[in-house]
Amino acid sequence: MHKSLQKVIETLKAHMEEGGLIWHNPCLIRAQSNAISGNTYQGINQFITAIVANTEGYQSPYWATFKQIQAAGGQLVEARGKGVPIIFYKRLPSRDSKDTEQERFVIRHSFVFNLDLVEGIEAVLPETGNATPVTSAEHIATRYLNREQITVSHGTPAYAPGTDRVYMPSVEEVVSTDEYYSAYFHEVAHSTGHPQRLCRFGMESDRFESKEDYSKEELVAEITSAMLCHSCQVDSQASIKNSAAYLQGWSRFIQDKADAFLTAVNQAYKAREFILAEEGG
Repeated sequence: MHKSLQKVIETLKAHMEEGGLIWHNPCLIRAQSNAISGNTYQGINQFITAIVANTEGYQSPYWATFKQIQAAGGQLVEARGKGVPIIFYKRLPSRDSKDTEQERFVIRHSFVFNLDLVEGIEAVLPETGNATPVTSAEHIATRYLNREQITVSHGTPAYAPGTDRVYMPSVEEVVSTDEYYSAYFHEVAHSTGHPQRLCRFGMESDRFESKEDYSKEELVAEITSAMLCHSCQVDSQASIKNSAAYLQGWSRFIQDKADAFLTAVNQAYKAREFILAEEGG
């Protein structure tokens, strides 16, 4: 594994609760940003900074590199070992000097520090009282399905890429509404992979080429569903299998297929944004 990705995985493991699934933490939808550029982190960078902010109890949603802090006249205080790795892609010149249009990118990481660890720079706290209103789960699902013209049929929870159809039982047939919408969002998340949307898999087959591909797509749907649940105060764990084998299975996947896990996280954030495109995030 690339050393930059390994740094991210090591940091995540250090902040994962024992026996839990990290993506069921509501903190994952709290925006985290670079204090100097103002840019909001995306994908795995949002994931890791939000998790660390939550476990460390940081109040500020802003981060900066050591160089940025120095340039702004700030100073780190008791921050040894508190840097969080974020991923970026560095552009390299083409190997062929005659081909000026060919670009190459390499993955790199830098460490950022939360402004709670900084003196000399005012830590701007999120405004209170202006939170985005909670949107109902039914509204989110219905608006997305109507927008994308996806058919919903009665049946066991599933998504069929070939017919672009979501199957769900009626809400009266399940134990709780939390369980219903957690499962519903999971299947809705799968539908974002259709070639006419985010194109994660082929339209003609319900089968994946490898077990890893299938597991990664399931993880995309798991994480997307959890974040959508957090957006509308639905219990994101309502429909998961709360068994040791289930938890250990995903823990092994994160350990053994770290590259696939990080890809799934990035794809899940894209899926969430796609579903909420007209909801304001």
